[in-house]
Amino acid sequence: MESLFADRIRRLSSPLEALPTGLPATLQKLEGIRAVIFDVYGTCMISGSGDIGNAAADPKVEALQEALKEQGVLLPEDLATEALARFYELIRHEHRRLKEQGVEFPEVRILDIWERWRREAQVEVNVPQLAIDVECRLNPVWPMPSLNSSLTDLQQRGLLLGIVSNAQVFTPCLFDALAERSLAEYGFAADHCVWSWKLQEAKPSTRLYRDLLGSLPEGMRAEECLYVGNDMRNDIAPSAACGMKTALFAGDKRSLRLREGDPIVGNTKPDLVLESLSQIAECI
Repeated sequence: MESLFADRIRRLSSPLEALPTGLPATLQKLEGIRAVIFDVYGTCMISGSGDIGNAAADPKVEALQEALKEQGVLLPEDLATEALARFYELIRHEHRRLKEQGVEFPEVRILDIWERWRREAQVEVNVPQLAIDVECRLNPVWPMPSLNSSLTDLQQRGLLLGIVSNAQVFTPCLFDALAERSLAEYGFAADHCVWSWKLQEAKPSTRLYRDLLGSLPEGMRAEECLYVGNDMRNDIAPSAACGMKTALFAGDKRSLRLREGDPIVGNTKPDLVLESLSQIAECI
């Protein structure tokens, strides 16, 4: 399945340029950092819609039609509109179910949702391909400038690398498909990568960050970890609440989320503000 995802991502992706945010960098030397933990969408990857699942409504029907057409299924616009409405209804139903179980910030497993939709619609399609084709059309991505050189430098310096991301099963394949190396080749161990779809819980829940910290080598402390993310609510506030040092990535206007006035953010301030991923190395 991973090879299918990587192939479809390559076929459906094209270069994107990061857009300046106008937010100046705030840099300082952080002593004792032993691990750098990353967000993916809007941080490692330019995200055309800002984050996974946040695309505007207008192109969604067309994206579904085109993805189905790739597999020989032609769906008129009116039926595609109804089908997409049902798809999002299934997502809302799953969110309600998880909330009833006590999950404050639910996350769906998108392949399960598409499979339920397929069965109801009685459409014979390859569900993983449908899921990634729709996602690529709604949320185009491309590696952030200096991603490869920055990750390579941190790896060569012997820093532990990890990820905490709102994501789906295909998200790790973005690196295989579009970056110069896979996550494993960059030095990201699977144990140090926390994905929301696996937990069925999303950021800003601190559970994802606590799970990451629980995976670290014995003796490594939260304050020795630098978390890099583009969203004050989803990234900076919860990682800071768990004791980590924080870097707000302000490298692309599409995805920078300051969330002023958000109660989860409160008075949280990042330790660093980065205009480029290459600035991480200057601060640790």
